[in-house]
Amino acid sequence: MRSMSPAAEVAYREGLIHALETAGDLLARGGTALDGVTLAVGAMEQSGAFNAGRGSALSFEGQIEADAAVMDGDSLEVGAVAAVPDVTNGVHVARDVMTKSIHCLLAGEAAKKWAIRNGIDVECNPVPRERKAQWARMLKKSDPQSAMERLLSMSGTHDLGDTVGAVARDGEGRLAVAVSTGGIWLKSGGRVGDSPLIGSGFWADSRFGAVCATGTGEFIMRGMLVSRVALAMESGQSVEAATLQGLEHLNAQFGPGKAGLIAIGADGSFCTPFDTAGMGRGWYTHEMMAPEVRVWPEEDG
Repeated sequence: MRSMSPAAEVAYREGLIHALETAGDLLARGGTALDGVTLAVGAMEQSGAFNAGRGSALSFEGQIEADAAVMDGDSLEVGAVAAVPDVTNGVHVARDVMTKSIHCLLAGEAAKKWAIRNGIDVECNPVPRERKAQWARMLKKSDPQSAMERLLSMSGTHDLGDTVGAVARDGEGRLAVAVSTGGIWLKSGGRVGDSPLIGSGFWADSRFGAVCATGTGEFIMRGMLVSRVALAMESGQSVEAATLQGLEHLNAQFGPGKAGLIAIGADGSFCTPFDTAGMGRGWYTHEMMAPEVRVWPEEDG
């Protein structure tokens, strides 16, 4: 289902281009893959055009509860946060969990308090007026259970969902991945999706590849989507074969329209398969003059 307005689609595409250019410039100057993906996802969080950061979907209680993660494919270090209330820059907090904590994943209000206690800049902004108005309209229409059921049946790129993510390979051959999301509209407080869970929403290993998922987390988690892709890539399958196999398995279990993936291999090959109505995606390599950005399936020709 396509529910993007023309204006929202323009902002969405511009946000993708800005994220790609920002990270691409850093990588061209010798930056690391980890810095690149963090910068790209941080830009999308700040833009307000995506379901992450400023543009996050709101919980049933009307809060932003952020899920985010980063993974360094060289060291296999991971930092993640889940259901953190009223935080705009979830990916930066996740990055600090990686570097300043002995843990991989921190959750909820305690994660926010940890960040503040450790001097991490937790940018907390008021929920944008248009998001609050959308939340109020949705709240009037339905109780939480039926709203959840309706959201789980939705497919494709729309203004109600979408994880943002980035994968990158730098000049030294290092791979990394970063993800961030506000989750699904009217979710129960404390709900955690696939995005901050390694093997469900993301994975990176510089020897094989890096991948992250978008879609309905309740299906992605149950289908172990990214784990299946990772194991296929480790067994020697190409990026394209591994991701398509993962989506086909999810489709066989739960039906079509549940997910999409972005992935990159150790050799720099990449692909962006999805079986939803649409998925924002883009890429920028050192051979390209400008980023390539697409949203709908027909754009793939």
